[in-house]
This record gives sequence, structure tokens and C-alpha cells, in this order.
Amino acid sequence: MRILIVSQYFWPENFRINDIVEFLISKGHSVDVLTGYPNYPEGKIFKNYKENPNKFKTYFGANIIRIPVRLRRKSTKLDLFLNYLTFILSSIIFGGFKLRKKKYDVIFTFATSPITVALTSIYFSKLKNAKSVLWVLDLWPDILEELKILNNKFVLKLLRSTVSYIYRNTDLILAQSQSFKTLINSAYKVNKIEYFPAWKEEIRSKNTKEELINFSRDKSKLKICFTGNIGEAQNFENIMIAANILKNQDDIEWIIVGTGRNIEQIKKYKEENNIENFHFLGSKPLQDIGYYHEIADILLVSLKSGKALSSTIPGKVQTYLNSNKFILGFIEGEAKKIIEDSECGQVVDPNSPKELAEKIIYLKNNRSILEKVFLEKKGLKYLNENFDKNKIFQNLNLFIEDTYNSIEKIKLIKSPKSVPWNKNFTLSGLNLAFLGYYSKGIIKLHSDLYHWSDGIFFKRFFNKLTKKYAGRDLVNQIQLADSIERIYVFGSLPRNSLNYIKKKFSREVIHIDLPYDTVENLYRNYCNFTFEKKDFIILTLPTPKQEQFAEFIRNDNKHYKIICVGGAVVMASGEERQMPEFFEITGTEFIWRLRTDTNRRLRRLLSSFAYYILGEISFKFKRVKKEFIENE
Repeated sequence: MRILIVSQYFWPENFRINDIVEFLISKGHSVDVLTGYPNYPEGKIFKNYKENPNKFKTYFGANIIRIPVRLRRKSTKLDLFLNYLTFILSSIIFGGFKLRKKKYDVIFTFATSPITVALTSIYFSKLKNAKSVLWVLDLWPDILEELKILNNKFVLKLLRSTVSYIYRNTDLILAQSQSFKTLINSAYKVNKIEYFPAWKEEIRSKNTKEELINFSRDKSKLKICFTGNIGEAQNFENIMIAANILKNQDDIEWIIVGTGRNIEQIKKYKEENNIENFHFLGSKPLQDIGYYHEIADILLVSLKSGKALSSTIPGKVQTYLNSNKFILGFIEGEAKKIIEDSECGQVVDPNSPKELAEKIIYLKNNRSILEKVFLEKKGLKYLNENFDKNKIFQNLNLFIEDTYNSIEKIKLIKSPKSVPWNKNFTLSGLNLAFLGYYSKGIIKLHSDLYHWSDGIFFKRFFNKLTKKYAGRDLVNQIQLADSIERIYVFGSLPRNSLNYIKKKFSREVIHIDLPYDTVENLYRNYCNFTFEKKDFIILTLPTPKQEQFAEFIRNDNKHYKIICVGGAVVMASGEERQMPEFFEITGTEFIWRLRTDTNRRLRRLLSSFAYYILGEISFKFKRVKKEFIENE
């Protein structure tokens, strides 16, 4: 499989996407990585990259395509905005040029903040006719609102619309926590979402620098270690308040390994309050992190309070579990549950720095609690049971392969004789209305959805394979299978048209008239029974309501045979005036129908056409396979 990875961060920067690329290469996939120049977190291009950029052109056999971006620099809001914006623009413009001759099956997005990086992936998935997979690591824009980074209602609404567009145009969403999965599903009604958590980072314990030796010498001191990013989310304002409470505790030592945009503000607080037992060591190579875990008595993980933040599992949690050290969670939600379920630590309210300080004093005076966690190795046991890297990666490979194999199809029957009576099916006209609402995402394709050639737009997909069949032609010519004993008709149907159905098919007919309401309400209130093999269902609702109603039936029933005919029965029965032959031959029946109920039909026609044009512009139809069904 040919896979393009889109990630703003990549090796030699330390992110888990590096592990994913290595794994995909090991599975025999061809992988390209579209990324920027390595500058995280300091905002400067890495020295070793500048000295020898050719050394960083491939990674375990994956080709790395780098595009110019404005660096993070001092990580101010303006710096980060320009960094994110230039990556999107540059990846589309320069990336588009560099990848112009490349073909891909899947586009995989590593979506750290901001999720807008996925706009690049959507562009390439449409351009390359490829499936798109998105790994969501932060809930945007909820996290911005909770951290009070953004309060403007208009901008938040715009971002939510952008996120909705991203989710709707992604074939598979991978959620880093179960809570993410629930929240995304409930808010955006996504196509497909799977749980895909992080795993422990591969770190070694080899550092023997003097600063570490000094920390490790005094065994009497309680050493609290935090590793990772220091930003708005990590709740360092409250950590520093707790540190200030404990600043006269000479037998307590804080070791902070990492950096971030809030680092200067935190350092200033430390200096102003003369907190001498709090040590900032800056960013360290990944291979050195294991040593800091070794010398620590307590590993600290923290996040501010909030719905989106509580749903997040900081990546360090899995790495902490691997150390078997006591984990102190200044956190709530999913991470709190992991710490408590694993029995490898304790958790305090992230809004209470006083409680954090009290808990540290308690642990200092009861070190047997810390020793028990280490000796019983419950962290490692829980890690292997819930975050096994091999299992997570095997699931990833299955997710990607299933997504690639789930290419949507438009299946067109040759004639009314080709209706697949031997299986479940939904049959609908392939016309402007259907294609428009499919383009909008209101109607979905599925394996047992079939079409007959209606209107003029079927020629866009099946030009010379079949002739046009109007809905009334299908109703007139269709022959029911002998196994069908009962017909259900849902929707408006005049008495003469109902009699026409009874006479034509010589079966029991049950007509259920439907008032004006939402599709879900109609289905729940008027279709609260189970269909059998002997049943045939006719829907006379307009598109897209009839296709949505059929989808409810499909989801709730083991057996179903459905035809979505709109007003075709009324025309077939002769109750509606026969249209001139010219309109039928040219496929422009919609013009003839505008003579009645003009305003409603004109609005519907214009919206369908607009949605259809958007589908063409966005390559929506290019990604759909076409299958011509002669006999089933």
C-alpha cells in the first residue's frame, strides 16, 4: 500500500509518528512523509539537521519530503499562528509540486494541535483519490476554549465548522482515548471512529552527566520528576503554588525536564518566590529520559480541569507506567482512571494546589507506599494489558487496510430485471437529487445500495452501459420475486395509486401514511416493527428522506427489500398527468415538474445542484468506484 504521512513534526523531532512510520515500513508499505524543518520545541532548526540535511532525507526506508515553514521561534500566539498557517499553505503549494507525480492509497494525518493540519491531508486525499485516516490527539476547538486561549464566539464557531468539515471528509478517525471517541461521535456524527491510544516511548538509561549524579546521590530527598511539555494545559500555575507551599521542605526536590511556551512565566514565579528546591533542566534527548525516571521517587503528570482536557491521556502516562515508579496525578478524567485502575499511584484535584502539597508531604512520610508500587511492578503489568505496542500497531494496520478496502461504490442495475431479490437491498434512482445529497454527506453509500438510471446524471458514471429508466418505468416493469407475500408502502399515496399497486402486484398491501416530521421521528413512530423475508417495502418520500428512512430500516432489521420511488407510483398509475415525450427523452423531467409546487421544487432543485457541483469541485465523485450490475 502507498501511504503518505502528513505531520508538522517528524524525526529528528521526538514524536510517536516516528514509531508509526517505522512500523508501516516493516509491514511492507511504501511510505512518504510530508513535514517541515525540525524546530520543536526551541523554535530553531536543529543543529545536526543544519549541518547535514542529507542525513535526514529517509527514515527506515521512508522518504521525507520537507517543505518551508515559518519556525515556532519564541512560541508566542502570533509565532504559533504563523507556524501553523504557513505549514498548511506550504504543504499544499510546495508539497503539491513535490508530490505531483506520486500516487497514494491512504493519507495518514498525525493531528497534534492544531487539527487544521488535516486540511492538507483532505486536499491530497481528494487530489490523489486516496482514503484519509486522522489520528486525533487534541479536541479542537474545545481545548482552546477551556484553556481560555480563545474566547471569541465567532472564531470558535468558525473553528467548529472547520473541524466538522475535517471530520466529515475523513474516512477513518483514530481517537487517542475512549472519551475522545464518545465526544467526537456525539458532537459530529462521524463516519467511522476507532480507539487508538498511545504506547510507551522507547527510552534508555545511559546518562551520567554530573547534574544527574548530584540528584541521585542524596537518597534522603524525595525527588518529584516531571517530563514533557510545559504549556497552558499542564497546569503549572497550580503546581508552582504547591511548590511555593513546600519551598522550605529541604528534603523535597522537584526535577522538571522539558520546556514549552509557559516556561519563562514559570521561571519568573520561581525566582520571585525564591523556590530553590525547584529545578528546571530544560529539554533533554529522549534516550536520557529513562535516567530521570530511575532517580525519581514520584513521577508527576498534570493537566488542567475541563471536559476536553479530562478526556485526554497525556502520552507520558504510558511511559511512566513502564518505569514502575509511583505516579502522582494532578489530573482528572481518563488519566485519573488509568492511575487508579493500575494501582500504581494516587490522584488529587487539579484545582487544589494545597491538596497536592499535602499529598506530597504524606507520601514523603510514608515512603513504603512508593516502594510497594515499584516492587509489585503493577504499572508494567497494566501497560502490557492495556497499551501493548505490538497489539496497538497491529490494530492500526487492520484499521488502515479496512479503510482502504472500504472504497464506496455506486452500483447500477442494467434493468428492472436485475433487481437482486436473493439478498437484502435498497434501490434508489441515480439522479441529481441523490448525487447532490450524497455529495453533501446527507446520504451514504453502502454495499447493498443499488440504483437504476434516472434523470441525466447517471451518464456521468455509466454513459453507454444502460438506457435511462424513469421511476414510473421501473414501477411499471418491475416483477416481484415469488417469495414476496406482503408489500408495505410508507409515505403519501392517493387511493387510485394504492389500488394500482394492489392490482399490479396481487399481494397484500399495507399503506402507512406519514405526516411531515423528521426522518427519525417518522421511523420511530410509524415503523416500530420487524420486517420478514416475505416483505417488500416501497418508500414514496422525497430524496433524501426516503434514503435516510431506508437506512433506519437497514440498521434495525435482518431482512429488508426496499425501493425508494418518490412520486413515481403516482405517475405510473396515471394519477399524475403524463409529461411530454421531449422532457422524458432529454432527462429534463425536473423542468416539467416545476409547473406545480414551484417554489418548493425550485429550492430543492437549486440546493441539489449546488451540492452536486461542490461534489465535483471537491473530487467527491472521483473517489467512488462504479459497478454495473447485469444479474445478481
